[in-house]
Amino acid sequence: MMNVQRESLMTIVRRLAAAIALSATFASPSVADVEDVLRALTDGQPAEIIVKLKADGPAQSWDRTSSVAEQRALVGGALQDAEAAFNHAGIEVSTTFATLPYVGVTVERSQVLTLLDMPQVTGIYVNAKERKHQVVSGSGATIERATLASSVPSIDVADAWARGFEGKDVTIAVIDGGFFTTHPMLRGKSVQEACFSDHEPEFDTFTRCPSGVPGQVGPGAASNCPAGSTRCDHGTHVASIAVGNDGTNFGVARAAKLLPIEVFSEVRSAKDCDPDPAPCELTDSLTVLKALDHVNQLVTQFNIVAVNLSLGGKSYEGYCDNDPRREVIQMLRAKGVATTISTGNEALNGKINAPSCISSAIAVGASNDATSVASFSNLSSAVDLMAPGVSISAASGQATGLRPMQGTSMAAPHVAGAFAIVRAAMPTKTVDEIEAAFKTTGPKTFRADTNFNVPKAQVNKAILRLEGRDKRVINNVLSSTRAATQGQAFLRFSNDSTQIGNVTVSMRDADTGRLVGTWTSPNIAPRASAQIDINKIESEARAALQATNVIDTARTFFNLEIESTVPGYLQHIVWARNAGVLTNLTACADGLSGDGQLLLNVHSTNIAEYPSRIRIASTGAAPQAATLVFYNSANGKEIGRYTTADIPASGSLEIGIARIETLVPTLKDPLVTGSNAISQYNVRLENFTGYLQHIVENTRTGVLLDLSPKCDLGVRK
Repeated sequence: MMNVQRESLMTIVRRLAAAIALSATFASPSVADVEDVLRALTDGQPAEIIVKLKADGPAQSWDRTSSVAEQRALVGGALQDAEAAFNHAGIEVSTTFATLPYVGVTVERSQVLTLLDMPQVTGIYVNAKERKHQVVSGSGATIERATLASSVPSIDVADAWARGFEGKDVTIAVIDGGFFTTHPMLRGKSVQEACFSDHEPEFDTFTRCPSGVPGQVGPGAASNCPAGSTRCDHGTHVASIAVGNDGTNFGVARAAKLLPIEVFSEVRSAKDCDPDPAPCELTDSLTVLKALDHVNQLVTQFNIVAVNLSLGGKSYEGYCDNDPRREVIQMLRAKGVATTISTGNEALNGKINAPSCISSAIAVGASNDATSVASFSNLSSAVDLMAPGVSISAASGQATGLRPMQGTSMAAPHVAGAFAIVRAAMPTKTVDEIEAAFKTTGPKTFRADTNFNVPKAQVNKAILRLEGRDKRVINNVLSSTRAATQGQAFLRFSNDSTQIGNVTVSMRDADTGRLVGTWTSPNIAPRASAQIDINKIESEARAALQATNVIDTARTFFNLEIESTVPGYLQHIVWARNAGVLTNLTACADGLSGDGQLLLNVHSTNIAEYPSRIRIASTGAAPQAATLVFYNSANGKEIGRYTTADIPASGSLEIGIARIETLVPTLKDPLVTGSNAISQYNVRLENFTGYLQHIVENTRTGVLLDLSPKCDLGVRK
């Protein structure tokens, strides 16, 4: 029997390959997809598969339009075109969609070739079984204990809430397996309920929809939660992480609404449930497509901004864009809806589960409340964001109470809630823009012995980035009371835009974190820098709050939060005046700036005690000349250019500022005494493949210092 099946498989694959070679009119099913379908039919029994239909119409693509009406028209036309061919072949369509280019059909092995011969068909796919992504706390995989009270703040939500951004007037759709919608954390949240739980007794599959019929929409449709049963634990827990709010316990988007959709069925087949005991709770690709089709039609009605899927099946390296759910995820993305999907819990490195591996989805892995990847989380280059997923205590699937659970299932709704808050705060921003903001502001997560450093979502920082601002934190800055013994602290702010800008500094006590004052800089010209003594910042911030008597004059260290209205850079410099030593203490939570082509506050020869040198390193494949552009750091005006001789490939050149001033008269001429003296330059490298380094000599000690490191400040447009 196996030989016959193998021969049939090879015959079909050869015929498919020939058809692909001859056809240039429309896309053909891939060989891999057909092989998957044939393997699902190897036991000689019919099976339900997913068939993609060919589109005709002005869009020529299902995912290039955000118009539901146009998507409905395309679907209607495709169904009409295919109806006669299906009837002629005796293939009965069991499932259709309103806005998606797919149908569900039950076929025998011999009918696969018939489908492949139909010009109306452009893809066939297995209706894959999928499970909930959960690891119950106490199962042996626990890293640490956590609750929403700690996991939610770890993604920078508290500051967003404080600014009034809580996800008001937006909805998150959660596609999962049963919801106790009257739990205190979810009570009053649901805009609608829906159930697409499958019912096919011939395949040992039984619906969980209260009506007993799949496709139920209305009150109670997603909340079939029998007393004492655990079947609603997962969906309730996930939903409460995304939108929960009982006045004491809060999910991420605590003011957002919920669209709960049930997609899991009771499966009694031991084969399908394996490795879990039968009966079990499973869903499949076709059922998830039904739920996504439903969401796609309701985006505008309920202002849906995120869809969460904490489920999955087969694992893949890289992307799995042959998954039939790709089109609808792209449709939703075009409408401004992010689809967050958990990556799975097999502790894989280099693979994640479908459907999270779809490139247009937001694949979410699990971390702890800090930046360590959870031991169970799947991880690969296709993962987009990380969020807390370790022992999260959230709503149980019972009438009241909380329950600890862990898994990437718990991480994904953190990110769905994060997207909801940002979209509510900035409704005109696209999914692409918001995703980019999360990726550029989030601290990198780490797992030993891997090269996957995926950023962890940070909500308020992403909003600041999208607003054209950014927040940087500089820790343990010396106060004026320590200047005499340890050194005088300076902050350097550089404006790397074409617009005038400024920065606002919030001063916090380094021991308690208490806000003790704020300070806003004077305007900083484009290409200019402002070097500010911390004593000035401290005294002016203290004056603003003098009446409240919150400034402790004995305070020794500050933590500074710095927000900028323009893109640029930040440095933290300490000058031990008595010892004659400068020190660069710049550090950034998300890593130092990668811009190696700009140097800040390079010393002119007017600062004789600390002469600057510029090192130019080539990373090009051939010799090349470097051009240095000099700007007056005080006003940003260009005052000179210096071009080197050719620097060899992989070579470098070091040159002192005194030498450059000799060679470039426009730098030397303005160096006069008094208020017009230029003491520092900003230097940009142009038309050169390589980078710069700024070295300063402390002449009294003979120590060399690297003043190159800097933090990105503000949004780089």
